[in-house]
Amino acid sequence: MQRRDFLKLSAIATASCLGTGFIMTGCSNGSSDGSSSNDGSSRTVRIATMGNGEPYSLVDDSGNWTGMEADMWAEVEKRMGWTIDMEAAGDASSVFGDLASGRVDVAANCYAITEKRLETYIACDPIYADAQVVIVQPDSPYQTLEDLRGATIGVTSGQAAQSTIESLAPQYDWEVVTYEDSTAGFQDCALGRVDCYANTVTNIEKAERAQGLEFRMLDEKLFGNNVSWFLMPAETELRDELNKVIAAMHEDGTLSSLCEKWFYEDLTKLISTDWLTADK
Repeated sequence: MQRRDFLKLSAIATASCLGTGFIMTGCSNGSSDGSSSNDGSSRTVRIATMGNGEPYSLVDDSGNWTGMEADMWAEVEKRMGWTIDMEAAGDASSVFGDLASGRVDVAANCYAITEKRLETYIACDPIYADAQVVIVQPDSPYQTLEDLRGATIGVTSGQAAQSTIESLAPQYDWEVVTYEDSTAGFQDCALGRVDCYANTVTNIEKAERAQGLEFRMLDEKLFGNNVSWFLMPAETELRDELNKVIAAMHEDGTLSSLCEKWFYEDLTKLISTDWLTADK
C-alpha cells in the first residue's frame, strides 16, 4: 500500500469511528487517556493542521492529505517508524486550541516562530524561512510603507503578518481589515477593495499561480520568519526527537527538495539567526 493511501484510509477509518470530520485521535494507538504512546517504533504522534490549502496543508473531502506538511510528516513516519495521527482543524485558533488542551501533540501548518507563540509553546528547530511583505496592484503608485500612510491594509487572521501590521498600524495610520481566508483577501486587493495586503512571499506566489492574479511586492520587507512545529512546554522529549529528524532532512537535502516542490525555491537557505528560533 502506498504511503498516501495509508493516510487516506487512516483518516476515513478515524472519521468513521468518531462519526465526524478527520479527527485522528479517536482510533489511534495512544494510551487510554488520549496521550501519545512512547515506546519506540510503536509511538503515535497526534498532530493538528489547518488542512485548508496547499502549499502548506490540504485535506480534501476524501481524506487525502497533500502539501508541505503532508510530505514532511510522511518522512517523519518513514524515518522514525511512528504512526502519525492527523486532525484537520480548519483554522489556526482551533489548531493551537487543540494543542493547548492536550488533544494533539504538535501544531503543524508551516507556522512562523513568533514571540507571541513562544510565550505559550515551544518550537522545533527551523525547517525553512519565509518573508512577510506588503503587496499592491502592479500599476499602484505606492512604493514604500510611508506612501501607504492612511491606507487600508488587509491581513489574514492567525498569520504572523497580522501581529506585525497591527503593531505598525498606529505609526502609519492604517485601517487594518482582517480576513479569515487569504484567498478572499488577495481577491479584494486585486479588485482595489483594500489598498494593499500583507502576507508571506510563498502565499503570495501561490495566489498568483492559483488565482491568476498579479501583484507587486514593495521592496521594504516587514519581517522574516523561521518556520517550524509547535508543542507544549512539557513535550521536550518529543521536540528533541523531531529536531533530530529535521536535522537529518536538512543534511540529506530532503527539506530543500520539498521546498522546491511546494514553494518553487529552496527556502531553507533563508533560515537566519537574525530571526526568532526555538531558543528565541
